[in-house]
Amino acid sequence: MTTKKPARERILQAAFELMSDKGFAGASTREIALRAGVAEVTLFRQFTSKENLFRQITQDHSTIPVIEELIPSLLDKPLNEGIASLVNVFLGKLSDNKPWIRMFQMELQRDPETFRPLCQSFLDELYRVCGSYFTEVLRRGSSVCCDPKLAARIFVMLCYGCFQVEEMQLGGSCKSMDNKPLIDSIVNMLCNGVAAAASGVTPHC
Repeated sequence: MTTKKPARERILQAAFELMSDKGFAGASTREIALRAGVAEVTLFRQFTSKENLFRQITQDHSTIPVIEELIPSLLDKPLNEGIASLVNVFLGKLSDNKPWIRMFQMELQRDPETFRPLCQSFLDELYRVCGSYFTEVLRRGSSVCCDPKLAARIFVMLCYGCFQVEEMQLGGSCKSMDNKPLIDSIVNMLCNGVAAAASGVTPHC
């Protein structure tokens, strides 16, 4: 006999599916509760508002905890291996979350006043976490890095740009073998920019 998931998990799953398909505005709390098999009042008892439910889903599917957990295992690796692992994990999570990202982009256009602060908050935290890797690389002296905060922003923008063009616009996959030279080039660009300062060359990152 299959054990029924707790109400909170069912609400989160139903909201993720419906919001991914219909958008934040298009998925009503009543419809979410119905799909989750709970009363609408239960949804509000668990999350108090639709906005809080949205934030929780975004947090649950975020790339940030995955990257944060990965970083300690990368610090003793050569720079190129560490950055390659970060790139692969980040692109993988973006690909997994493609329907949610597409929906978020649509909502950002529809209601920028509500969704831009959410986007900025997420990016600030992502930059902080990625920056912690470059900061620690600098501290350990395994490489001399350009400004770790700037390196983090460049890392995120290069990866996200690849995902946006290859997957969101062209319908392909960043992880396909056809794109391996592109991914390798992203890794090399990041490594060369980070390592350049070690040889006294002013990095362009």
